[in-house]
Amino acid sequence: MIMQALSVSEHLPKDTGILRGIGRFNHALNFLTPSGDLLTLHRHGRGLSPMGWMVSERDFQVIFEDESECIEYQQDVIIGRNWQLQAPENRVSLKILPQKLSSSVMVSLWDILRQSKAKSGLHGMLSQVTNGTVPRELQVLSANFQRWRRGDSINWQSVVGKGPGLTPSYDDILIGMLLVSFLDERTDSHKSPPFFQDTPSLELLTTLISVNYLQFASQGIFSTPLQTLATALTQPMKLSQAVRLLLQVGHFSGADTLIGVWLAGMETHH
Repeated sequence: MIMQALSVSEHLPKDTGILRGIGRFNHALNFLTPSGDLLTLHRHGRGLSPMGWMVSERDFQVIFEDESECIEYQQDVIIGRNWQLQAPENRVSLKILPQKLSSSVMVSLWDILRQSKAKSGLHGMLSQVTNGTVPRELQVLSANFQRWRRGDSINWQSVVGKGPGLTPSYDDILIGMLLVSFLDERTDSHKSPPFFQDTPSLELLTTLISVNYLQFASQGIFSTPLQTLATALTQPMKLSQAVRLLLQVGHFSGADTLIGVWLAGMETHH
């Protein structure tokens, strides 16, 4: 059976060979390539990650039900027991393009979050985090992030991997902060050192899936739900819907990412 993927990321691993399954979820199948890079097949409607292929509902089910150990990756095609999944010709770039961000859009985001009952991983509901005093840990994180933006190198070991989830809470918060940093055209990203330069190997600190998202985020590359939010931050009419979509990602991931966006955005536009 020959199947066609709906879309694929242009940031996929370059090596080829036998894929090793490392996680089967209802909306995502995770594999490791021979050199240890992550490759994810996403069920349609769940967005595309930097290491992802998006597959139709029906085709995803076929692959989900194939539990054979031998799935081969050849960059443009993935070959299973009785199926082949082909990549479309065009690949999707998930690199963020800098835009003009206004203070008013950050205030609009803040207004939405102050009324949100969505739960974050470690800091209660979004409405609690964004009303009143910011928790001390988040204040410290925010101060360190601003230092990095000014050119200091920071060791993020104390926050990476902290909190519940397949992508721990503080990893998601950092990703949200990085999104604002790469999106805001006033930020000179050449001035900041490589984000994880002074941090021990991420593989020792957090989950493998999170390592991949963090590494891509530190290069300005983000999954499509975050791309949608980035677009909405320059077109505020779409902001409520983008927040709603992001809150559907993971158990706490969307809410934690929004905390990061809010922290970095408010700090930048004071």
